Amino acid sequence: MQKFFRFTLVLIFILINSVNAQNIMTTDNLPPDSTVNRNNNSIHTEYNKTNTRRYSLAFKNNYAAENNLNDSQKYFDPVFLNYKIKNENSSDNYRMIDGTYWRSESKINNVRLYSLLGTMLAIDLIAYNMQRIVWRQNHLTGFHSINWWIDVHNYQRMDKIGHFMDAYFVSDLTAKAYRWCGLSGESSIWYGALTGWAWMLEIEISDGLFADWGFSWLDLSANTIGSGYFILQHYFPEVLGGIHPKFSYHVSPAWREKKYVKNPRAFIEDYEGMTFWLAINPHHYFPESWKKDFPKWLAPLGIAVGYGAAEIAPSPQFGKPIWYFSLDFDLRKIPIGDDSGIFRFIKSELNFLKFPMPTVRITPGNVWYGLYF
Repeated sequence: MQKFFRFTLVLIFILINSVNAQNIMTTDNLPPDSTVNRNNNSIHTEYNKTNTRRYSLAFKNNYAAENNLNDSQKYFDPVFLNYKIKNENSSDNYRMIDGTYWRSESKINNVRLYSLLGTMLAIDLIAYNMQRIVWRQNHLTGFHSINWWIDVHNYQRMDKIGHFMDAYFVSDLTAKAYRWCGLSGESSIWYGALTGWAWMLEIEISDGLFADWGFSWLDLSANTIGSGYFILQHYFPEVLGGIHPKFSYHVSPAWREKKYVKNPRAFIEDYEGMTFWLAINPHHYFPESWKKDFPKWLAPLGIAVGYGAAEIAPSPQFGKPIWYFSLDFDLRKIPIGDDSGIFRFIKSELNFLKFPMPTVRITPGNVWYGLYF
C-alpha cells in the first residue's frame, strides 16, 4: 500500500510541475510544411495579422466561438489552420464539440488545476481500495508476471479490450478537465493521454504484487494502444475522427445463474454481459460540399461493430466470440443544447455508451437480430 501511495503522489507532483513549467506555443512556430508556409506568407501579404492553430478533431463539424468569423471560416482543413484575424487576442479560444475550449496558449487557472489534481488523487485512492475488494486482492507477494498462455486465452481477450477502453476513456476525460483548467489544446491531449496511461499502469503494477494476479504485458500493451489511439485521433482526425469506441452492458444470465468460476462482485467482472463497440459516423468523412446539403438530423446516424464473448463463465480460457453489427448515433452531433458548454460535455460523455438500436448478432452456428444493448 505504501508503494501505491508513493507512486500516486509522485505522479501528481510531476503533473503539477510539468504543467506549470511547460513552454507556451506561439503563433510564430510554423510547421516545416512548405504549403502551409506559402499559404501563410500569402496571407501576410494581404493582412496584418495571421493566427495559426493546430488542427483538432473537435473543430470538424463545429464552429468557432468568435462571432467575427463567417460561415466559410468555420470549417477547417487539416493539418494546420490558417485564417484571417485582425485582433489576435479576440480569437484565442475555440469552443469544442465537447464544450471545452481549445487554446493556442496555456492560461492556467491554479485554483481549478489544484482542485482537479486533488479530486483525481481522492478518486484514485477510493478506486484502488474498491478494486482490491472486488478483485479479492488480499495476499501480497513479490512482483511477478501472469502466466503468458493463460493471459492470452483468458475471457476471449475481453479483458484486453477493456484495458484499451479504460485507457482511452480516462485519457479523453482528463484531457477535457485539463482544458477546463486552462491548458492549451495540444498540451491537454498529451497530459490527458499520460494520465490515462499512468492510471492503468498503476493498476497493472498493483496486480503484479498480489498472489492471485500478476503483471500483464498484454494489459500494458492494450493500455498503451488506448491512450495512443486517443492521441492519434487528434493528429489524424480526417482518418480516425469518425471512429469512436463505445461500451454497452446488461446483466448476463451467467451472473444471474451463478455460472462463473468466481462469482462476480461487480459488473466489471461480468464479461459475458459486456459488449465493446467501434462506432463509425459516415457524415464525418463526407466532403464539405456534401455536408452543406445533407440534412442535419441525419448527421448523427452511423453504424457500429461490436465484440463480446459467451460461455467463458465456467471456463475462462475457452468460450466463443460474438460479433455484432448495429446502427448507431453520435450524441455530440444532435443539434440540441449546443449553446451550453455543460450540455455539450454531458453529450460527449454519454456518447461512450452504445444505446439500444437494431442489431444483428453473429455467433458460431447462429444469427440473431433485434434491439440490443
